[in-house]
Amino acid sequence: MLQIERIIGSLPYGNSKPVKIVANDKKTYILKFRKDYLKGKDRSNTNEYIAYKLIEHFGLKIAPQKLELIEIDDFAISLAEKSNITKESLVYFRASKGTNIAIEFLDNVRKTTKDEIAQKKFIQAVRTIDNIMMNDDRELDNTNILQHQTKKNHYYAIDWGLSLDSAELYSDVKTGDINNRYMYFQNVDVVNRPDYIFRDTKGFISVDKKDIEGIIREIVKSIPQEWETHYCDEEIISILTSRVQNKIK
Repeated sequence: MLQIERIIGSLPYGNSKPVKIVANDKKTYILKFRKDYLKGKDRSNTNEYIAYKLIEHFGLKIAPQKLELIEIDDFAISLAEKSNITKESLVYFRASKGTNIAIEFLDNVRKTTKDEIAQKKFIQAVRTIDNIMMNDDRELDNTNILQHQTKKNHYYAIDWGLSLDSAELYSDVKTGDINNRYMYFQNVDVVNRPDYIFRDTKGFISVDKKDIEGIIREIVKSIPQEWETHYCDEEIISILTSRVQNKIK
C-alpha cells in the first residue's frame, strides 16, 4: 500500500474535495477520501474501485491511469494540517484515516466538452462501463472527461464516484428498502436519461461475460476489509452480474 509523502494542494473541482499528492513511489496522484459529501462512508471509493477493476478486466481503452490503495495515517494528517489544502479537504482528510484510493494524476490535460469528443468507440466504451455501474454523472456542464492538450483525439474518462445510481443502492440496503428496488437496479438504463451526454449515441462495447459472476465477486471481496460498504457485497455482486449479462448487448 502506498504512503503519502507530500501534499501539493486541493484540486479546483470535485464535490469530494480531492487532493493532489506525491506518494512514496514518487508518482503524483489524486487522493480521494473514504469520507466525503455522500451519506455514509467509503461509498465513492467503493464505486471507483469496482469501476476501475472492471475497466481493467474488460480492457476498455478509456482510463489509462491506475488506481492504487493509499494510507492516511497520523503522519499524513499532520502533513495535511500544515499544508495549504482547503478547509473542506482537511475535514474529509481527518475523517478518512485508514485505506483510501489514489488515482494517477494525468499531466497536460483539460476538461473537454461533448462536442469535442468525436471517437465513437471511446463513447461506446464509456457508455458500457457507465451503464454497468449505473453512473450517469456525465452532463453537458461536467462531462468528467479529459482531453490531452497536444495529442489529438486522446480522451480520458474519470470519476465513477456517483455510480450505483448516485450511491442510492447503499442507502436502500441500509434502510431495508432494497427488495422494493431490486428489479429497478437490475434494469435501469442510466445512459438513456435526458441529462446523460451520450444518450444520443447507440451501442456498447462487447465484453467477455465468461465467469463474470466469479470475477465480480473477486473484485468486490478484494475491497479493503475496513471499508463500511461490505454490508452491500452480495447485492452489488448480484446486481452488477445481472447488468453485465443482460444490459450490455
